[in-house]
Amino acid sequence: MPLKKPDFLLLFIIAVGAALRFYGFPDIPFMYDEVSAWGRTGFSSFSELIQKGVKGDGHPAGIQVFLNYWRMLVGDTEAAFKFPFLIMGILSIWLAFRIGKFWFNETVGYLSAALIASLQYTVMYSQIARPYMSGLFFSLMMVWCWTNYLFNNTEKHKVRQLIGFVVFAALSCYNHYFSLLFAFITGVTGLFFLDKDNKKQYLLANAMVVLLFLPHISITIFQLGIGGVGGWLPKPGPDFFGNYIDFIFQFSWWMKGLVLAIIFTGFIIQTDKTKLQFRFRVIALLWFLLPFCIGYFYSVYRNAVLQYSVLIFTFPFLLFFIFSSIKALPSLFNWLLVTIVLATGIYGLVVERKHYTVFYHQPIQELVKNTISTTDFLPGKTATILINQPKKYVGYYLHKYNSDLKMDYWSEKDFQSYIAFRKYLDSLKTDLFIAANLRTDYLILVKQFFPYEVARDKGFTYLYKAFSKTDLNTKLPTDVVFRDSLRMNTSTKSSYFTFDSSHVEADSTSRLPRFHYSPTNEFGPAFKCALLPVMTNGYNVMNITMKVNEIKKANKASIVVNFDKAGESVFWQEKPFSYFIDSTESEGTVFYSISLRDLGFKITDQHTLSAYIWNKGKDDFYLSEFELSIDEGNPVIYGLIEPL
Repeated sequence: MPLKKPDFLLLFIIAVGAALRFYGFPDIPFMYDEVSAWGRTGFSSFSELIQKGVKGDGHPAGIQVFLNYWRMLVGDTEAAFKFPFLIMGILSIWLAFRIGKFWFNETVGYLSAALIASLQYTVMYSQIARPYMSGLFFSLMMVWCWTNYLFNNTEKHKVRQLIGFVVFAALSCYNHYFSLLFAFITGVTGLFFLDKDNKKQYLLANAMVVLLFLPHISITIFQLGIGGVGGWLPKPGPDFFGNYIDFIFQFSWWMKGLVLAIIFTGFIIQTDKTKLQFRFRVIALLWFLLPFCIGYFYSVYRNAVLQYSVLIFTFPFLLFFIFSSIKALPSLFNWLLVTIVLATGIYGLVVERKHYTVFYHQPIQELVKNTISTTDFLPGKTATILINQPKKYVGYYLHKYNSDLKMDYWSEKDFQSYIAFRKYLDSLKTDLFIAANLRTDYLILVKQFFPYEVARDKGFTYLYKAFSKTDLNTKLPTDVVFRDSLRMNTSTKSSYFTFDSSHVEADSTSRLPRFHYSPTNEFGPAFKCALLPVMTNGYNVMNITMKVNEIKKANKASIVVNFDKAGESVFWQEKPFSYFIDSTESEGTVFYSISLRDLGFKITDQHTLSAYIWNKGKDDFYLSEFELSIDEGNPVIYGLIEPL
């Protein structure tokens, strides 16, 4: 029998996909979820693995069990953990082509494979040792076997294909609950295409999948009882699908325009319509929409579970559907079209999404590397290091970089208030304070004791800052984009601050002016400005500090921040003075900090910012300082799932 001619175009697509996935290997860092998965491996007892490594995770046991024993075989480096998922990512490109070609034609297969090879969506999840690319691979293998069993009349090994369907459907069930859902949908779909010759076999095969999953039922019941990820994942809104489309096509007008052009071309040069192709077109659409709709309504009405990642198992079928109208093109046109798709995908991945910059700087690794770098750069300086990450996860990277740095861990300190944190800072005798992933409101307190910023780094879900008690002349550029202060001792007034000068009095000791709040004035100095002119991006951080004096024990005043649009408040929050000043203190600094991205609304030119003190108890006290500043913030904090 003569050998088949190699499909050089498919090999080209796979080679590009492999290069994009393996770039930087073996030094691709762990994401937070991967370090979490690593932290739940290393068990020698299977029962202990299930109890401590699986049940609390919210996912089926398959991938966690695999990683536990894979670690025993090959070690626990990032490369070792990621390698199987990288390989499954490459194999998924091949499978997408095979299914697309069988269901429709070669051109549909090539286009779908080229997108899966080059989009950040599939490249990124191939580089993550979590149950997403494994689920895509298992799902595609399941569908390939299912297709050959039910629709391939030239297939001589029907029983072998049915066994493959059972194996990969079961693996999908043990992989992720959304790939389990897809396995169920696939099994039910097959019921509509049975005849008397294969009905019993197919029903028996589906029964076998159920039997294979039965040992996991008790774990599933337990995980359903703890509620999944709804504690931190927001419920999807009506804009979820549109945002998902933006995300999968890399927020790129080039890529979206190209896909639309291909779809339009498909309507012009349509393939010959056959009954089987119509069936597959309907199946492809339903297989994508059903998990999406089930996840959406379950998330809205029960518990939030819908994320972009869980839709990856049926993502290829969305591609099959949108390309299904285009007819098979000649080889030269296929090469030209695939080259354009790959070039556009790579441009979006590398240039528009900056994947190899953003993704390759993950929080725990970067926080540890920066801490080591700062302490090495400033030898002889003592440092307090406070990191807001789990100790075990940080330990992984301390071990990797052979560091014996001593760190304080936010979770172990268990600060219950701003006051407790301030007293902790006041007790420190070190030259430096390194703040790794601390909230920006706590950084305001840090700067009261360590006023000089000597190092800074920011990336996907992390913020690193190092401060010194003395000026070390590090010449770090400022990240303040706007600052204004209340000036009560000059005739030059700020255009943003308003106050009644008749309530300004000189401090009896310093002779500096202070604003006097008394039972006769509920409100005093206020800052107010249009928001857009003082911003540089939607991730800017607004910081407010106010120094207040002669506070009585029962003071009920609050710092208030308000954002309104066209005169109607869209965000309002107050923080009482008691959050910042305890009952034994008569003065202190009250403050407020928030990332504008976290406000929960889209900022327009109609939004106005206001900040002031609300003397709701009509108390007697003084305001001596009032400053509002806006920092650059972290534009890539969610850069893997939002536009850059």
